[in-house]
Amino acid sequence: MRWLFRLILQILANALGIFIAQYFIKQIIFTGDWLDYLIVGTILAVANIVIKPILKIITAPLMFITLGLFIIVINAIILFGVDWFVEALTITSLWGYLWGSVIISIINAIIMGATKKKPQL
Repeated sequence: MRWLFRLILQILANALGIFIAQYFIKQIIFTGDWLDYLIVGTILAVANIVIKPILKIITAPLMFITLGLFIIVINAIILFGVDWFVEALTITSLWGYLWGSVIISIINAIIMGATKKKPQL
């Protein structure tokens, strides 16, 4: 049951990340309503669960060389896929993808980190 809660929380965090990213980055244009935010959050969560581990394995040498910074490029590639799949989301430049992935990652880290189970002493 805990995994379902974390999945729902990740979907909401992704939707909030898209909302904040489109607010601050002019290259990200979102024309949908709140339901479209949830759809984008769901697609992004599924892509992160299914596609991201495969891309991380394939690009492991680049991640090693760049000390993990290549994960930003992987996140931008996943965001490109979501942009291609969802009509309500339009990202017009490479910088939009990169900065959008950074903002969405930060929002996810804050929300998911705040809900982690604390160890019992």
